[in-house]
Amino acid sequence: MFEFAFLWAFLLLPLPLLVRWLTPPVAQARAALWLPQTRFLRIRQQAEARKIRCYWLLPTLIWLAIVAAIAQPRWVGEPIALNPEAREIMIALDLSGSMEVDDMIYNGRRITRLEAAHSILADFIRRRQGDRIGLIVYADSAYVYVPITSDLTTVAQLAEEARIGLAGQRTALGDAIALSIRYFTERESKERVVLMLTDGMINTGKINAEQAIHLARNHDVKIHTIGIGSDEMRIQGLFGERVINPSADLDESFLATIAISTGGLYFRARTTEEMEDIYRVIDEIEPIIGAEHFFRPRTSLAHIPLLIALLLVLLKTGFYGIRYWLNRNQTKLGTKL
Repeated sequence: MFEFAFLWAFLLLPLPLLVRWLTPPVAQARAALWLPQTRFLRIRQQAEARKIRCYWLLPTLIWLAIVAAIAQPRWVGEPIALNPEAREIMIALDLSGSMEVDDMIYNGRRITRLEAAHSILADFIRRRQGDRIGLIVYADSAYVYVPITSDLTTVAQLAEEARIGLAGQRTALGDAIALSIRYFTERESKERVVLMLTDGMINTGKINAEQAIHLARNHDVKIHTIGIGSDEMRIQGLFGERVINPSADLDESFLATIAISTGGLYFRARTTEEMEDIYRVIDEIEPIIGAEHFFRPRTSLAHIPLLIALLLVLLKTGFYGIRYWLNRNQTKLGTKL
């Protein structure tokens, strides 16, 4: 957005006119002889009037540019959030192949676990105005998908766009825990929270369950764990319909141990409604610390009108220099300016 820092500076625009009006006029010599050639006199007066208008054009533009520079034109950027005491939340999202199981119901239709996580997690992120949030995705390995930032709109959008296969098919849950903790150890934030969302158990990666629990207990990072997936699902088999537990691989004991050892909580999300309730509970136990402060970066543009004024001064000086030279050499040129 473009603005002037000192709009009052434009009150200086009529200053040259006031000076001219208050300054006593210079006495002009009267003509010693009056000639009745009114037609030629009128033509000359019109030429002189045009010359006067041209004479004042460049000085007027120069003064206008100088006043514009005094008014401090500047470009104001988009607001940037500043809250040094804000809570920092790292969300670890499971993208293993089992997240494609469609055992969740949302708005009356069956959807996959990842689709449920997309919509509900994105809403949670957008509500956390004032916090800084990042996103880790994991399957065969764990990756920082979005570094911690106050740009929650971008984090929510990328959380919705995360897809199965982005990081493999299995569940390196231990690696995701280790990466979350290591990310926070390199930061100076006081309020450090991890939301660990998964539907399975550790079945790959460099960090096993015991190592993950040891890391969680010895670092000042609170981890809330969320186990997602229905306990019951009806499928059609060769001998008719049968009921299975699609969450048989979910290691609830491990998730509860991780949460308790860090001062966090373990949640179980069997339905989308339970997921929504979980995030509301997290909003209550991890409230936004305070109102977010913003600043807008400002870039001064005062050099532009100053440069214009300088170029106009050079143009005016060059114009009168050329005119003076032509008048000095009018006899040689055979033309009088």
